[in-house]
Amino acid sequence: MAFDKETCTDFETALSKEWLETNGLGGFSSSTITSCNTRRYHGLLVASLPTGQAEQPFSMARLVLVNALEEWVLSGGTRYDLSVHQYPGVVHPRGDRNLTGFRLDPWPIWTYRVDTLVLEKSLTMIHGQNTVILTYKVRKENSQAELVIRPFLTCRPIHTLHQENPALQPQAEVRNGVALLNPYPGIPTVYLHQNAAGYVPGFNWYRQMEYARERDRGLEFREDCWAPGDFHFTLRSNQEAILVLTTEGAGYFDSTFLLNAERARRRKLLTGWEATDDVTHHLVLAADQFLVKRSLIAGYPWFDVWGRDTLIALPGLLLTTGHFAEARDILKTSAGLSREGLIPNRFAQAGSPAQYNSVDTSLWFLVSVFHYLRYTKDFDFVKDQLWDAMKSVIEHYQNGTHFHIHMDVDGLILAGQAGTPLTWMDAKVGDWVVTPRAGKPVEIQALWYNGLRIMEQIGGRIGDKERAGKWGGLAEKVWNAINREFWYEEGGHLYDVINGDEKDASLRPNQLFAVSLPFESVTPDRAGRVVNLLEERLLTPFGLRTLDPRDKRYASRYYGDPRSRDAAYHQGTVWPWLMGPFLTAYQKVHGKSPRVQAHLRAHLALLLTHLWESGLGTISEVFDGDMPHEPRGCIAQAWSVAEVLRVLREELGPSAPLQTARVPEKDPAAL
Repeated sequence: MAFDKETCTDFETALSKEWLETNGLGGFSSSTITSCNTRRYHGLLVASLPTGQAEQPFSMARLVLVNALEEWVLSGGTRYDLSVHQYPGVVHPRGDRNLTGFRLDPWPIWTYRVDTLVLEKSLTMIHGQNTVILTYKVRKENSQAELVIRPFLTCRPIHTLHQENPALQPQAEVRNGVALLNPYPGIPTVYLHQNAAGYVPGFNWYRQMEYARERDRGLEFREDCWAPGDFHFTLRSNQEAILVLTTEGAGYFDSTFLLNAERARRRKLLTGWEATDDVTHHLVLAADQFLVKRSLIAGYPWFDVWGRDTLIALPGLLLTTGHFAEARDILKTSAGLSREGLIPNRFAQAGSPAQYNSVDTSLWFLVSVFHYLRYTKDFDFVKDQLWDAMKSVIEHYQNGTHFHIHMDVDGLILAGQAGTPLTWMDAKVGDWVVTPRAGKPVEIQALWYNGLRIMEQIGGRIGDKERAGKWGGLAEKVWNAINREFWYEEGGHLYDVINGDEKDASLRPNQLFAVSLPFESVTPDRAGRVVNLLEERLLTPFGLRTLDPRDKRYASRYYGDPRSRDAAYHQGTVWPWLMGPFLTAYQKVHGKSPRVQAHLRAHLALLLTHLWESGLGTISEVFDGDMPHEPRGCIAQAWSVAEVLRVLREELGPSAPLQTARVPEKDPAAL
C-alpha cells in the first residue's frame, strides 16, 4: 500500500489517511500519513499498562506518552522540515512539502527529499512491548546533513487533553546515553534510546496544538505539549539514525533484532494466505491488531474490550486465521465471567465493574462456540470448559434473569424496559433512548432459536441427549412463533420489535439474522423476500443502513457533537460489519453459483477500496447513510474487519488450500 507525492502533499487528502501500529497489549501508535495529529488519540507511543487488579483481567490504563516529533534536516545552512503540526490559523512547520511518498511495508515508511538528500523514515511498534522504533536511512547522501529530532510529550490518559501546568517535571536524566523522562508522579518513565551524536536540553511548551477531527466531533480540540530538548544525528549512508520510545527500561535494546523478529511475526500471520491478494493480506494483519491478551479490542483508537463485539468478531478475526488457542482463551474467559446466564457486555475496567446490560451477548456466545466447533471439532473443550455456562444461558433465559430478560409463554424472549437499551442499538443521550427496542427484538428471537438448535446439536454429541431433545422441541415452538408473530405481510419483511400489542414495522437490518445465522428462523420464501428488500432499501457499497431512508426518523449523516452523533448512530448510519451477514444471507437465498459469487464480490468491491481511504489497511466503524458515505467513528473496528474477512474465507472461498485452519463444512448448520 503506497501513496505518491501528489497524495502526500494534498493537505486535506493526506489528513484523511491514518496509519495504525499496535502491540498486542492495547497500546498503539497512530497518526496521519503527514504525521500531523488530528485526534487526541494520535500519538507515537500510546502505552497500555495493566492496572494490577486480578479481578479485572482486561483492565488497562492507556496513556499518550509521546505525541509527536518535531524533525528537521540541516543541510548547507538551510533547515528542511519533516514534521507537520496544526495551530490556530496556521499549519507549521510544513514538512509535508518535502514528503515524496508513504507506504505500509508492513509498517509505516515515509520518503522525504530535501536538498540533494533522500531520507527514508520507518516506524514500528513491537509486539508485547510498549516500544516504538523509528529509523532514518539515507538513500541518497549529502555529507553535510544533520537530522534534529525534538520529542513532544503530554503523558496523559487517552481520552483527555493536556494543558500547560506548573506540576510538570520536564528535565531529562541522561544515563548511559539513554534519556529518562519522569514528568508526573504515577506516570511510567519514558525512555528514549538513540544513537544520536548529541543531546541538547531545552525545555519548551508548544501551546494550542489543534486536532481537527476532535473539532469535527464537537469536542475540545486544543492541547499544550512540551519538549525536553533536541537529539542531533549525523546522517550517513552506512548508518541508520535510530530513536526508540519505550517504557520497558534503560537496558540495552537490540533494534535490529527486534525489527527482524517483528517482521517475521507478521509474515507468519500470513501463512496459508499466500495465494490471496494484497487486500486480504492487509485484512489478516488488521485482524491481528485487535487481539489483546485474552480478548479483542472493539476498535481503535478509543474503544476497549466489549463482550458483544468480541463474540461477534471472534469467528472472522480468530477462526478464519487459525488462532484457535486464542479463541479458546476468549470463550473460556467469557464462560468464567457468566453470571445468572449473562456474559458481560463490557468487561471490568479500573474503577468500573463489569456491565451485564445486554440481552444478545450471551446468545452470541453460543453462536461463537458453534462456529468454534465447526472449525475445530473440539467437543472435549466445550464439554469440560464451556458447557455449564452454555446451559446457564438457556436456563436463565427460560426462567428469567436481570433486566427483565425471560421467556414468554409463546417461547420468545422478552427483554428490557423503558429507558434501558439492551440490544446492539443501544445509543442513549441522558434519559433519551434513541432507538427504543424493549420487548421482543427480532434478532434476539433469531439468536434464541439458534441457541436452542446449537444446544440441541452439541448436547446430542456430548451425551446430554435428554436435554437436547427438550431444547429441540422448544426450538420448534420458537420457530413457529417467529413465523406467526413477526411477519409483516404488507411490508414484505419482519417486524423489528414486538412489545405486547405494539408491533414496530421499522425497516432495519436486524431481521437479517433470521436468515444469516446458522439456523434460519423463517421460511425460505420469506427469507428471500427479506434479503431482496434489504438489498433494495438498506444496502450501500459500505454496509447496511440502520434505518430505511424513507423513514421520517432517518439521519443521513453521522456528524457533529456527541448528541448529534448518538442521534444518528442507529437511525440510518451505515455499519460495514452488517455486510458480512448480508452476504451470507444472500448466498443462502440465491445459492453459490458463479453468478451469485460475482454478485457478492461486486458488493464487496468498494468496501475493500476503503482500506486505502481512512484507517489504512483496515475498516472503519461506520459510514454516513447518504452519499458519498463518508467514513466515521473509529478508524479500525473489530467486527467490521472480522465480518469481511469471514465472508472472504467462508462465502467466497480461499484462493488456496488453508494451511492454518480447517475449512468448515459447506453446510453452516452442520457439526
